[in-house]
Amino acid sequence: MVRSTTLCHRVLNWINKSCCCRRSCSRTDRDASSSKEPALTGEIDDLPVFSSYDYPLCLYEDVFHKGISECHQKLDKLGEDKNWDELVSLVNTGNVDYTGLPIKDDSNSLPSLYTPLHHAAAGNAPKYVFEDLLKKGATKCFKTTNGETAHDLAVKNSLEEDILKLLELPENVKNKSESIAIMEKSLHAVILERVEKLIQEHGVQLPQLAFLYEKGPFHYSVPMMYGGFNVKKYNDGIKVHSFCRVWGGSEQDHIIERNGKTTLKATGYDCAY
Repeated sequence: MVRSTTLCHRVLNWINKSCCCRRSCSRTDRDASSSKEPALTGEIDDLPVFSSYDYPLCLYEDVFHKGISECHQKLDKLGEDKNWDELVSLVNTGNVDYTGLPIKDDSNSLPSLYTPLHHAAAGNAPKYVFEDLLKKGATKCFKTTNGETAHDLAVKNSLEEDILKLLELPENVKNKSESIAIMEKSLHAVILERVEKLIQEHGVQLPQLAFLYEKGPFHYSVPMMYGGFNVKKYNDGIKVHSFCRVWGGSEQDHIIERNGKTTLKATGYDCAY
């Protein structure tokens, strides 16, 4: 057990220094942006640079490097088994939103999208587990495939009031829930229009837009696209900048308004995200 835990610690430390996916990005690009630490990613409007998060991906198990896939599955298993102490000891800012990964061509292997925070809420974990996960950057707004946040699961399981308060969604997420849902559908349409085949081939779960309003601007990468989608707030809606690093002039800028209306604002080298 000690040897296994030590190995997983070593792999988790390596994750933040290496490519997250065998097919989606280069080592250099990965080093520029960890999943929880803001990174400089480009120019936008009146700001010379901006900070963004890597959106935590859930896709087929064989797409990630083996070590990363194993850590996804290990954290998921620890949550299912309610092994809170080991779970907390292995979680860091780079993997706190990891979910179990589905296995391709296995009809019984479906993504639940349970993060460690969901497992804690579903498994009646003690308060310190929630405090530790949130301190390490756990996202509150993520929903499972059943559409439940950690707060929803905590309410269902009648957890203590102080835990429910810890899990309450940020006000800007709650107040904008309707427009977020509308814009999310349009965001998914933009993504699928460009890379639907890659999404299906690699079993990539589409992003939940509430992440933008809880955490901030994010980059959503897609395996074999060699690029992805940068998403940020723009006026009363959002702006989506998509690109492929190995295809010059592939850039597209879409503006999505709060009512879901989508406009292709610029293409190729005219884009300036």
